[in-house]
Amino acid sequence: MRAQWQRFSDGLWFVPSLIVIVMGALAFALVQLDNDFVGHETPWVFGGDANAARTVLSTIAGSLITVAGLTFSVTMVVLQLASSQFSPRVLPNFLGDRITQTTVGAFVGIFVFCLIGLRAVGGRDDFVPRLTVTLASGLGVGAVILLIVFIHHVSTMIQVSHIARRIGERTVSTLDSLHPEPFGAETDEDSDALLEEWREREEPAVVRPSRPGYVQRVDVDSIAAAVCDDARQVLVAVTPGDFVSAGTALVEIWPAGAAEGKEGRLRQAITITGERSFDQDASFGVRQLGDIALRAISPGINDPTTAVTCIGYIRSVIELLSGRRLPAQVRRYRDGDLVVIARRVDYQEYLDTLIEIGRYAQGDARIVRQLLRSCAGIAAAARRAGADERATAAEEVAETIAEQALDEARSDRDRQLIGDLLQRVRAPGARERG
Repeated sequence: MRAQWQRFSDGLWFVPSLIVIVMGALAFALVQLDNDFVGHETPWVFGGDANAARTVLSTIAGSLITVAGLTFSVTMVVLQLASSQFSPRVLPNFLGDRITQTTVGAFVGIFVFCLIGLRAVGGRDDFVPRLTVTLASGLGVGAVILLIVFIHHVSTMIQVSHIARRIGERTVSTLDSLHPEPFGAETDEDSDALLEEWREREEPAVVRPSRPGYVQRVDVDSIAAAVCDDARQVLVAVTPGDFVSAGTALVEIWPAGAAEGKEGRLRQAITITGERSFDQDASFGVRQLGDIALRAISPGINDPTTAVTCIGYIRSVIELLSGRRLPAQVRRYRDGDLVVIARRVDYQEYLDTLIEIGRYAQGDARIVRQLLRSCAGIAAAARRAGADERATAAEEVAETIAEQALDEARSDRDRQLIGDLLQRVRAPGARERG
């Protein structure tokens, strides 16, 4: 249910539709209330006649539908700019923006509210929906305020600093949800050795997806519960963020007969949609930041400052991850009789984003310096958490980036700066300074 709500609420239609429905229901309720209880002598409601009520309602309705069209146009322009300037993968961040959704829904909803009020007046001169007209006037004033807020918000949300910060915050929130425990000694079993042993023994039953798409959620406990009576070993071969085709293995089960009749339940435990989501996929945020940085350093845009900003947020995410415990790949159920191996996004896969950026920024010493400083900070954070292997991995990434950059450096000064930063990453005393 949570995943379904997230998918609906992140679209541009669901929340505005709810607002329109609520406004329409409110209009019907107020018209009925006007008909039953509100009289002409009520001092704080609209005091005009039926013609005046029609004029007020038609004016507000005509104005709001025009402004709604303007709002849709501005939103589409923002989406086009974001897609071309930054990355198509950032569009869900705009579509799911609550202020944009509320603005679109409010303008269309007030229009519907006024139409229902006009319907109540009709050609009658003996009935004036006073409470409805009063509230419509208040909603019209509120719509003007909301328009000002929306214009300010749009001018802010297209700034790269705002986009990168929002992606970084959502990624950190996902990490807090998925990996809340601090780093501890790794006690995970050797999953590769277990898999090799299982496959040498017999061929597994393989469950494949019914349609291609991105894996959005994986419920390992539900998979274990579906096969716990018959299976002995299970491999969950995909993780949130993976793209799967019709031939991709989702789940492998030993013995093969344990999967009979359970394929439907197993597929239901793995949610596949047309796009990636932050729900269980913290690496999606790092991917978005990496895509923006790569687009920024392309010859067509050439905006190193944007790349530096995104690298800074990637650093903050990986530094946080450096001090967190990743879930075990090998899990045991039914008092150890059922062994489940669930694939996860490894720490190295987050670091690989920095290598990818460095590969395309070899000739820009400023971006290379930011990448090396980020590696130094990540290594220091890992050392403080006691994760020496992760610190070593960050140092190796820094060496890879520096080696590529030294080959493309355009001056002796750039080579000296890159070499100094690389030594800073390697030096034990400098590691702690990050």
